[in-house]
Parts: sequence; C-alpha cells; structure tokens
Amino acid sequence: MKRKLPTIASQLNKWLLLIMVLIFLLTTALSVVIQYKVTMNDTERLLKVSIEDEIRELTHFVSETQLLGMYFLKAFLQPGYTDLASIPYDEVSIIDENGIVLESTNKNMIGVDLDSNDATSGLFKELREKKELLSPIPQSAGDPSEIIQYIGTELDNGMYVMCGFSQDSIDSIISEAVTEFISSRHVNQNGMLFIIDENNTVVSKPYDGSSQDIDKMLEGREIQGETGEIREVSVNGVTYYRVFDTISNFKIVAVLSQKKVMENITINLILSSVLGMILFVTLFISVSMLMKRKVTRPVEEIAGTLASITGGELDEKVSVRSSSEFETISEGINKTVASIKEHIAREAARIDEELRYAWEIQYSALPVLTEGLKNNRYFGLFSSMNTAKEVGGDFYDFYMTDEHTLLFMIADVSGKGIPAAMFMMKGKATLSDSIVSADDLGESVSRANVRICDGNEAGMFITAWVGVLDILTGELRFVNAGHNPPVLIRNGKAEFLKMKTDLILGMMDDVEYQTQSLKLRKGDILYLYTDGVTEATDTNSGFYGEKRLIAALNGISPNEEDICGTVCRKVSDSVAQFAGGAPQADDTTMLCLRFKGGS
Repeated sequence: MKRKLPTIASQLNKWLLLIMVLIFLLTTALSVVIQYKVTMNDTERLLKVSIEDEIRELTHFVSETQLLGMYFLKAFLQPGYTDLASIPYDEVSIIDENGIVLESTNKNMIGVDLDSNDATSGLFKELREKKELLSPIPQSAGDPSEIIQYIGTELDNGMYVMCGFSQDSIDSIISEAVTEFISSRHVNQNGMLFIIDENNTVVSKPYDGSSQDIDKMLEGREIQGETGEIREVSVNGVTYYRVFDTISNFKIVAVLSQKKVMENITINLILSSVLGMILFVTLFISVSMLMKRKVTRPVEEIAGTLASITGGELDEKVSVRSSSEFETISEGINKTVASIKEHIAREAARIDEELRYAWEIQYSALPVLTEGLKNNRYFGLFSSMNTAKEVGGDFYDFYMTDEHTLLFMIADVSGKGIPAAMFMMKGKATLSDSIVSADDLGESVSRANVRICDGNEAGMFITAWVGVLDILTGELRFVNAGHNPPVLIRNGKAEFLKMKTDLILGMMDDVEYQTQSLKLRKGDILYLYTDGVTEATDTNSGFYGEKRLIAALNGISPNEEDICGTVCRKVSDSVAQFAGGAPQADDTTMLCLRFKGGS
C-alpha cells in the first residue's frame, strides 16, 4: 500500500520558525564581527592616512626649501667663481655640458664623468634634460653625513651646478619646519596629531584642550611598537587607538578615541538588528500565509517550470511530488519535453549544415594570395580570420588597382552571426566597388558610407581601416573610420600608428572622411587587426589589451622571409596563451603588410 504523503503545511510549519530564528541569530552574530572588523580597519586606515599626509607635506617642504636655495645659488654663481667652500651646502660641484666635474668641494669628485658613472648617470641625465634636478629624500641607513639627496640647475653659461645634502642637513631643515605642520590639526573630529622628538618631548601639538591628554599620554612613557602598527593606550581611564610613524628624528603620532569608535559600531549594530527583525517578521508572515495554500503552491511551481521550458530551458524538469496527482502531471510534462528535445536536435543538425554552407560562402568572398601577390618583390602580405560563431562580421580585402598601387583594408561589423555576416558582404562589396577607380581615398570612403547608410534600418555599423600603397615609393594614403589603430613595426620597435579617427561607417550619410598619409621605409611592417584581438578575454574576464599586443610585436625582425605570417601567428599564440581556454568572444581578424622597399 502506497504511503500517504504529508501536506506542505505540516512539513514546513514544523521547521520554518526554528530555521528563521537560527538564521536571524547567525546573521546578527556575523554582523557584529563584520562591523567590528570594518570599523577597526577604517580606524587604522584613517590614522595612517593622517600621518602619511603630514609626512608628505614635510618632505615637500624640505624639497621646496632646497630648491629655493638653489635658485639663489644660481644667481650667485658667476663664470670664474671658484670659492665653492663658502657655499653652505654639504657638497657643491660645477659640471660642464659633457658631465665632467670641473670643480667640487669633494676632491674625489673632480674629473669624474657623471654621464658614464653608474651611480650618477641617471641624476645628470635628468638634470640635463629638465634643466633642474630634485631627487627624492630617502632615509639614511648609514653615516648621517653621507650624501643622500641631490639638487641641481643649469647655469647661465651652459654649465651645471649640483649640490648634495646629508641626512644631518635634511634633519636640520625638518627640525626648523616641523612645528609649521601639525598645529591645530586633528584626526577626523575626535582624534589628534602631535610630534615628539627623540627625547620624547612634544614639539608640536594642537592648540586646544586635547593637548593636556597628549601630555598625560606621554607622562613617563615612550612610544613603543612598530611604525604603522595600531595599539591601544589608556590615559586616566580613557582608551585611545594610536598609530605612529617616523621622519628624521621625529615621531608623528595620531590618536583616536576608542569611545567614539565604539559608538559608531553600536549605532550600526542597532540599525542592522532592527532591520533584520523587521525582515524576519515580514518573511515569516509571508511564508506562513503561502504554506496555507496547499494546492496553489504546487501549481505555481509547475507553472514556473513550464515558463522556463517555453523560454528555451529544455533541460528543466518538473519534479513536484507532493501528491499523486501532481506526480502524474510532472511525469507527463517531462515525457512531452523529451519528445520536443529530440525534434529540436534533428532541426539543429539541419541548421548546422546550412551554417556550414554559409561559412564556405563567406570565406569564398575573402581574397586569397595569388602567386603574384605572395612573392611580390616590393611587399609581403598575410591575412587570417577566425570567427567567434559559424559566420562572422569581420572582413579584409587586398588587390592591385594598377601595376604599382596596392589597396588593402580591414573592417569589423557590429554584432555577430548571420546578421553581421550579411551586412559584412554588403559593406565589403560597397567599399571595394567605391575605391577601385577613385583617385581621392577620402571621397571614395565617403561615397561608400552613403551607400552603406542607405537602407540600414537595423542601425548596424562598420569600423574600417582602408589604405592605398604606392609599392615603388612607400607612400601610404589611408582612411580610418573608427577602427583600431594599426601597429607600425620599425627597426624592431612596435608602436601604434598615430592618426586621426573619423566616424564609423553606416551611422550618418553626410560624413566627410579625411585622407591621411604615411611614408613607409624599407623593412617597415604594418599590422592591422580587429578588436577581437585586444578584447580577447581570459577565464577571469580580463582583457588581452593593447599593452600585451605591443609587447608581443616588439623585437620583430623584418629580415625573415615569411615575416608577415610570423607576426600574425605570434599574436595568435599570445592571445591563445592569455585566454587560457576561455571561449572566443568575438571574431579575430588580422592583416599584415611588409614593405620591402621601392625599385
């Protein structure tokens, strides 16, 4: 005898209250932990940022002070002046335009070639290029009299002066300036900043009542711990969070009241608890009312599954087993769907066969390298296209318009699949027909755009790059209709071609496209591509990007016989390695041209 199935109400009512109470308690406890960690992280970050801002200002002040002194020194030093020892810097050197030290207070520096010296070549290069030098200020780890920072400027006679500062000198400037920065400053509204010297004496603090707390905080104590580490300190029963960092012989200390921090946590917890309780009560009442409808719920579940099936999710199955009636209905629906899936599979096989024919037709419309083009003495060519679906929207073309003129192009149609493929055929034919006999390339592309816009009710568009090369002189005229910039490889260095970008084709029929020009040199390689290359994604949805493309093309030698094929294969391999097995999201099309040099 078949057992009697329990009703929905009898099953869910027993567990609903217990589960919801447990969830509420768990989420409340989790909220307490998260709120505390987030608040403590925010407190530590606030204290550290406040200290970093002050250190940055002090460092900037030291640099500006030294640079101002250099401006006065520039006016003071005249041709023939040799009494460098009287200048109040730790090290002063006069350098000629070739980087040779002519005079210096450091005798070991006289005659040194700064341009060739590994330790100084970078400094002198910056001084010569910018006419001014201001090196960063590091913290000295050794002898405080050792030179750790240089400043410099160009003199009126074409020579240069470079001055060095020791840690002691920098410390002296900081000592004079330190009280200018922290006075009357606080951390947020409830914290404070102050500076102490190496003797634990306060040298700068806010001018308000908080200064008394600072004095009590330091009474008989030293600032302990690692720099950047948050610690708790107590003053007369009041707890503060404290972080400090060092600059020169000073410590910059930031503190924030624990009471104020905990108040924020308490307020957030109360709000989250109230909201959680409201949500709990609302959810409990709603579910309880729904459970009372013992018949409606199974019907709604079946209807929802049927909606997914009619929406195309044919792997969905109805699995309502709450009663014998619904069990019979579920089995009948599942059998019907299985029969539909078999019919669809047969139709899909037929469509795949038709798409294969469409792919063959599309590829037949693309040009092939004839023997005359493949082994041409003036240029080399290679092209490839890999569609994301059975058919795609990218295309390329190349042909000789006369005995010394090569026309080549690459384009990308918006969208994918059959619509993009059909628009691609129209766009390719239109561009090729418009340009074959035209003298002005810009006017030809403008005429082609008018024809592409005509009847474009679907609002599709094309990005295209069209070039005409005089294979004898290397003169290249081109039009860029919103396409990705080609890569020019010259002497092994790859760079994006700098050019003006006009509007994409198919958007507006009154656009005037501009002809641009470039003189190719012998051995130059021009690599054209669609955005399926740079926008290829890996398993984490990251983009391949333009930087990786340039990196893949740098160092290419133009002397290889099949260099154009090598370039395209190298990029394809680089993209495949980056994708790491991720599915191809867009059509990837490439066209590479190498100019071998005119007659």
